[in-house]
Amino acid sequence: RFPKGGKMSQHLDRLKVGDTIDIRGPVGEFEYLRTGNFLLDGERCFASRFNMIAGGTGITPVMQIAAEIIRHPEDTTRMSLIFACREEGDLLMRSVLDSWAKHFPKKFKVHYILSDAWPKDWKYSTGFVNKDLFKEHFYPPTKDCYNLMCGPPIMLEKGCTPNLVALGHKKTTIFSF
Repeated sequence: RFPKGGKMSQHLDRLKVGDTIDIRGPVGEFEYLRTGNFLLDGERCFASRFNMIAGGTGITPVMQIAAEIIRHPEDTTRMSLIFACREEGDLLMRSVLDSWAKHFPKKFKVHYILSDAWPKDWKYSTGFVNKDLFKEHFYPPTKDCYNLMCGPPIMLEKGCTPNLVALGHKKTTIFSF
């Protein structure tokens, strides 16, 4: 995969003291308002449910939205998260995610999948995200079910979008950060 790190990590590693880089973001394409209402590229939308897919550090934007929903008891939006990493130690914020699933079971559920290594007693999935995994753990396609994803481009392009579409989710309900 990336034994020397990703492209960005390698680029940053080659910088010398005094070198500069330009960074942009967040770009604001998705803005969660409250109670299922959000802006997508400036257009007002509504979701009663979110399927969320995070790969590695892609947990960051997904978790921000989940935290906002959980923070407000009047928000009944439901979320199902699949969090994919290489090994168990890569699962950032796992204790928080597990706590949310335990304390807010009607609002939030989480399932993990590891691709490279896992303990013998691992009770979640192994391998890569796929159609069967989504079918088992995600909400089915409806007009008010949106799919939010953030992770490595190869995962989103090969594993996520085609399988969500194959399950009947419209491309207009699939958003990647």
